Amino acid sequence: MENALYISLSRQTALRRELAVVANNVANVNTASFKRELSIYETYPQKVKGGDTLAFVIDRGTATSYAPGPIQATDSAFDLAIAGPGFFAVDNGKGTHYTRNGSFRLDHENRLVTQDNNPVLDASGKPIVAPVGTIKIDVHSDGSIKVDGEIIGVLQLVEFQNVQVLERRGNSLYETDQPPLPAENSQILQGAVEGSNVQAVKELVRLIDIQRAYDGVKLLMDKEAERQKTSIQRLSRAPTG
Repeated sequence: MENALYISLSRQTALRRELAVVANNVANVNTASFKRELSIYETYPQKVKGGDTLAFVIDRGTATSYAPGPIQATDSAFDLAIAGPGFFAVDNGKGTHYTRNGSFRLDHENRLVTQDNNPVLDASGKPIVAPVGTIKIDVHSDGSIKVDGEIIGVLQLVEFQNVQVLERRGNSLYETDQPPLPAENSQILQGAVEGSNVQAVKELVRLIDIQRAYDGVKLLMDKEAERQKTSIQRLSRAPTG
């Protein structure tokens, strides 16, 4: 039946999408603060003539695992990690966005920026500017930044009620319409960054499983196509008189 091919095709399409998601996870195993993506599928039952119900596979998109990645010491004064569910606020030129990637530096204007030159924002939503000649900063767990013992700003550290509605914007940035909440459960660690929460071995095993499943579906489709071809050939040779 053609229905078998349609069902198999829906499964192949979902597997192909999942393969791309897992491959992207593997590619970002060494990306600071990267959060693993998970594929979401749903069975779509549909009744056909005769009362039978067919179960198609529907790709519902992806979800993100916000499990913390390992804290990796760097000994750089401008590297900051977050212990807890919080996010830093930055301005990427399109409004306030959020990130957990605390690999920062000072730009030519002495602003604290991300590696993509996005200014890091303070508690009032303004860029943090260090005094001319600054070569080292001291960052406390509450986000306050000191240079030579004087506070020059306080990092905007926030949390969200529902992280699953955050939208990825590339380069470890997220955007949301949710109002940010005070980071009551988060602290900043200086001289470290958060690593990716992707576990390479598990993702590679999943890649193998997906490939095997894809090959299995393809084999089923090939057999069904051959069965239909054989049936048509037999019918064409059937006596008509």
